[in-house]
Amino acid sequence: MTERRTRQLAAVSEVLRAAHDHPTADEVHRRVRRKLPRVSLGTVYRNLEKLAARREVRVVQLTDRATRFDGMLDEHDHFLCEGCGMLTDLARKRPARPTCSALQRAGYTVREQTVTVYGLCPRCGAKQRSVP
Repeated sequence: MTERRTRQLAAVSEVLRAAHDHPTADEVHRRVRRKLPRVSLGTVYRNLEKLAARREVRVVQLTDRATRFDGMLDEHDHFLCEGCGMLTDLARKRPARPTCSALQRAGYTVREQTVTVYGLCPRCGAKQRSVP
């Protein structure tokens, strides 16, 4: 049985496809409310879970930070600025990393592999360098 595609699900999906800033569930909720003012946060969470289960959205888990959602489905990595919290997509110019192959040879099932690089964006780096 196929699930029906509701207006709420479509709105959440549209917000994520248009977003390039990896919004949290709360941010997705605020953006969806522009189109559907009465949508609840719980509805947005349920629809984010549906999209993630269907692999129509990526869930980005970062240590001790709110979960973020990524509508870009192409394989890519991320850069997290430790100063301002900006999360930036990094193009992956190489095939899957060797660790995946090694894990698969050892009997593991690998669904996805990403790398998150931590540091300072140019703006935060410049601020840090200008502080005496």
